[in-house]
Formats: sequence, C-alpha cells, structure tokens
Amino acid sequence: MDVPAGPERAPGGRPPHTGLREHGTRESDAHKALKERIATAATTAGFEAIVEDSPRHRQRRTDVLVRGTVTLGCEAQLSYATAASVRKRSQVAVADGITPLWTTTDRKAQLIDQAPWARIDQMPWHLYSSDPLPVRGGVRGLVREQCHRLGTVCPDKKAGRRCSGWHGRWDVRQVPFDDLIARGAAGELVPYADRKGKRTYWFWVPASDAQQVTQEDEPQSDDQAVDEETLAHRRAFERICRYLEESDVRSSSTVRDTGEQLFATLANPPASALLTPPPIVVVRPGVCTRAPGCTAKARLYPGGWGCDDHKP
Repeated sequence: MDVPAGPERAPGGRPPHTGLREHGTRESDAHKALKERIATAATTAGFEAIVEDSPRHRQRRTDVLVRGTVTLGCEAQLSYATAASVRKRSQVAVADGITPLWTTTDRKAQLIDQAPWARIDQMPWHLYSSDPLPVRGGVRGLVREQCHRLGTVCPDKKAGRRCSGWHGRWDVRQVPFDDLIARGAAGELVPYADRKGKRTYWFWVPASDAQQVTQEDEPQSDDQAVDEETLAHRRAFERICRYLEESDVRSSSTVRDTGEQLFATLANPPASALLTPPPIVVVRPGVCTRAPGCTAKARLYPGGWGCDDHKP
C-alpha cells in the first residue's frame, strides 16, 4: 500500500507517533497503554499516528489520529460516555474529514451503535502493549446463502415460506485489533450502518463486502470511476454524516453488543455462487450407463448398470 506523506521517519522506516508526552494526569494507565497500542499498530503499518491531536479550532481532542489512505480518529473510551456526547464528538470529527473509531471494553457501553465502534477485552493495563488483542464486537463480514439453506424463515417473506433467491447476513468476525487499525486506515475495512426498523447498527466490514449490498448512492459516470475501496469508503463516510445528523439517541443499561444475526440486502447475487443443476441421467435397466454413449447389455452392479467392458 502507498505510505502517506508524514514527518521524518524513525529508524526502521516507520513514521514516528507523536504526542505521548501530552497524556493528561487524570488518564488511567489502561487508557494510556491502549493509546500507545493504537499508535504502535498504525506506525507498524506505515502510517503516521498523532496522540492527543487537537486542531486550531480546539473543538476536539482526538486520542490517536491515524493518517493513512483514510484518516481515523481513534478514541480509547474505557470510561463512561453518554450516547449524546459520542454523537456530538463524532460529528465534530467528521466535519474535520475524520472517520471516528470508538473502542470500548464494555458490552453495555452507550457508544455502541452511535458511531463506528469496536469492543475489546478488559485487561490489566500492562497487557495492552504486548498481549494478543482480538476485537470481540463491531466487525462483521458478509455471508451469502440460498434461502433453503438458512435454517430460519425467509427474511423477506417472514412467514415460514421459502423463496428461490439468495440472502446475505452480517456475521460477527473476530480480527486482531492491530489489523482493524491498519486496515481501517488503509480503507480496506469501512464502517457500515445497517438500519433495522427504528434502530441503526454500526459495524466495520471489508470494503469488498460493502460493495455487495444495496447502495443508496447515485450511479457515477465513467469519468468518475474509482476503485472499490475508495468508493466504499466514500459511501461509508457519507453514511456517517447522514446518520450522525439524526436525533434518535437512546440511553439504556442493557447489553448493546448482543452479536445478534443481521440480514443484509444483496444488490446482485454473485454469478459464481449460483448453483448449476446436475445433468439429467436416464437409467434404462439392462443397458450400460457407466460410459457416455455406451448402449451394450449390462448387469446391475453396486455402482450402476455396467457392460463387460465398463463393469466396476
């Protein structure tokens, strides 16, 4: 991937991450360690990371700003934050051209589904710097299946009947947290908003999967054509802007990261996934069927009717 322009590189070819000396005195050790983990993941992938980034307008202070193909505003939110504050801070970030990424360790966190998010394990602060750190919630991948293979009612008919089409669903994926940072900054993982009734679910998906679902954007002309990852990120960014403007803010102490099954609407089923019906074979007793075109007299064997030349 192309490495974005940044400050002078540190030994080893990686751009430095800056601002670690600016940690506030009221920050917990876990919060500091997680910011260090995010910055290290970004620089290891070849991107610039700025800790405690604050623009001239001073309306935001981002825990770790990652400058890549996409500019990520990573918030290590280990303490309580209201849904309203998360949406407001996300709106400020988006206005600055930043894609927000909120990280939590709490399945009941109010930030879940208010903006793009990820949930990791809660652990002692010193383990954040070295131990494996899988993302437990907030990342999904698209799975396509024919209706009769779902094991549930048809998500379109909702009455136990089956259709002859294909359906998509978003399955929870556990990926390394470092990969989420790197692939998010590279535009390979994009935030996606899925509306189910009055509720909107946020999660990160591969850019290629985002291309497979129904889009609300207008088609582009040939001279506006861009690669899939860039187009998927552009749509994801517009979706963030649109949904953050809504006023539906809920507060609840119940589990919000449930991992429930979410169905997706496919724009077009992939041609490679369409099943080809098996050829029709006409079986005539006493006639060989073990070789194409052979009509010799045959005997019945466990593998079918076979003549002397084609018997098992």
